[in-house]
Amino acid sequence: MSATEFITKQKIPLKKLHQEQTLEENYTFIKKLIWVYFIFLLTEGALRKWFLPGLAQGLLIIRDPIVIWIYYLCYSKDLFPLNNKYLLRCFQWVALSVVLSLVVNQAHPLTVAYGARTNLLHFPLIFIMARVLNWNDVINFGKAFLILALPMTWVVAQQFQADRFDTINVASGGTGHQMLTSGDKVRASGTFSFVSGIVFYYCFTVAFIIYGFIIRDSFPKWMLYLGTSATLLAMVTAGSRSVIAECLQVVACIGFLAYFKPSEFGRIATAVFGFSALTVIIYSQVDLFKEGLDFLSLRFEEAANVEGNPVEAYLTRYVEIMSSPYYYNMWTGFFGNGLGTATRAGSALGSGTGGAELSWSRPVLENGFLVGILFILWRIWISKDLLLISIKAVKRGNYLSIFLFGAVGPILLFSPFGQPTNLGFAAFGGGLCLAAAVSLKKPN
Repeated sequence: MSATEFITKQKIPLKKLHQEQTLEENYTFIKKLIWVYFIFLLTEGALRKWFLPGLAQGLLIIRDPIVIWIYYLCYSKDLFPLNNKYLLRCFQWVALSVVLSLVVNQAHPLTVAYGARTNLLHFPLIFIMARVLNWNDVINFGKAFLILALPMTWVVAQQFQADRFDTINVASGGTGHQMLTSGDKVRASGTFSFVSGIVFYYCFTVAFIIYGFIIRDSFPKWMLYLGTSATLLAMVTAGSRSVIAECLQVVACIGFLAYFKPSEFGRIATAVFGFSALTVIIYSQVDLFKEGLDFLSLRFEEAANVEGNPVEAYLTRYVEIMSSPYYYNMWTGFFGNGLGTATRAGSALGSGTGGAELSWSRPVLENGFLVGILFILWRIWISKDLLLISIKAVKRGNYLSIFLFGAVGPILLFSPFGQPTNLGFAAFGGGLCLAAAVSLKKPN
């Protein structure tokens, strides 16, 4: 499969796609809206927790008007991917689910609407970003991740040091507190509603950091060192093993580079050395890093008593996700309970079964096994093809997309889309990865 085939079902030559990407004057405002989408993705949780807690429920869809505006502008410029095979299949599945939910399950219309929104509305953004953004745009987003890592880590560190009932650790809606971890500390969520937000944020930051170490002058050195130091400090103060595990998935993508481009081994060694050197420096100079590392070690020890060693816990997590459709199939009807009923927000809008913590169980709970499994297969399909296009980019000498895939691939494949932050990172991250893979300018 070629890069162009992934973007659209129509076989547009790659050269023509690159020519389209050079029409900066036509895309300027659309790019600005994508930046607004990105900013809201990072700040939605802060608005729901601290600044506008009374509007916490409504702010769940704060990015929806932005993405609809983007679609309208793209449609008017003949940029909207109407014939994209991934979107067509997703639309067909959602349409079938909506009909079954309303006619057979008689689910609440608002619940069904929310479920349709989570499974369809934001995914066209992936392919629009790949058409609109050029290489410099992708790098600029990387710079934003690296620079914003410092204030994000400052918030994480404050949450780590503060009492769980402190205002900075309040949950969405301005009440309660974030989930607890070892030592009566909270699992820091940064400016996001839940800890999953910083897990995804630092995964993308790590992707740009690795690329920056491998390809010289991609980012200013001060920016690269700042982002790396902030990320390492966040890893030990977040109070969550997922931050470590998910970031290691990004690091593991070095294996693709080592396999397909063994001549780059020296650059890989430089990246590893840079990470290691900064870790030693921070550990020796920053007391907060030492304190965070102690609590993180305690967290791993306590979890090991229940879930086994980190490798066993990691594998068990994904086995549970992949086996959940078969398990939950025994507890639901042939057509499930209706689209959106297994999401927390959907349940609040109408009658539902509550939030499904395991992402692959949600389609089965809502639409039954035979219909629900189709959406799971769609997630596997789009994730697999995004990996293939990233590997082809590596072979062409473009290394960034494979690391971005390490960040977004697990989100697209396994993350619950009923949670707005997860959905936002799946769509935005997927678009960033695909844009990096098909950009005209080569990184070296």
